[in-house]
Amino acid sequence: MLFNEIKKTFKTRIDAKTKLQEYSLKIYKRLPLYRLVSSAGPMHNPIYKISVSIIGSKQFIGVGNSKQQAELDGAAKLLSAQNIK
Repeated sequence: MLFNEIKKTFKTRIDAKTKLQEYSLKIYKRLPLYRLVSSAGPMHNPIYKISVSIIGSKQFIGVGNSKQQAELDGAAKLLSAQNIK
């Protein structure tokens, strides 16, 4: 009984990049395309710009202090613009 209550409290959060990957694979059988657009700033505080797109979408630019953060930002923008839940 306690296990069932604990199980209800856990909510799995899927990040935007994972959600986009799952959607793209399910619908198009292809992974999203990520490309480094630019990197600037000092080595201790870089700013990356990465474009992300899936089949039939325009490119969305994500910005972050790491490549992973920029990819997450771009994926979130694409999901939001395409109204993918």
